[in-house]
Amino acid sequence: MKLPKLPQVKLTGTSAVNAGGAIVVVYLLVVLIQTVKHNYDMGVQIKTLQNQISLYKDQKTALSDSLAYYQTDSYHDRQARSQLGLQAPGENVVIIPGSNTTAVNDQDTTSRPSASSQTVAPKSNFAQWVAFLTGG
Repeated sequence: MKLPKLPQVKLTGTSAVNAGGAIVVVYLLVVLIQTVKHNYDMGVQIKTLQNQISLYKDQKTALSDSLAYYQTDSYHDRQARSQLGLQAPGENVVIIPGSNTTAVNDQDTTSRPSASSQTVAPKSNFAQWVAFLTGG
């Protein structure tokens, strides 16, 4: 039994040009795919950076608003009242028994110790309600 002969391919000028053209096309496709991937990655990175910029702008706005509030007279008054126990001229301060505030009335500053010098264990909310309702 004889095996059939395979056809022999002869390389001619046109087939060499076609093979070279195919290699160039494959190379260009690879370069094109790499460029598209690079552009996509850059787009993702740009979106991420834009989101970060937006977040930082929001934080900057919040901080500038806080700074503007901290520079107002109302904030200074509130802090002077709560932290230093000061009061406005002509104002009467009422101290509620059992409260944690350290406000001091200017009429009784020498006759009574301040609320901050007493150490009282905090009561639970339920115990405070019971004491309030029973009058104790």
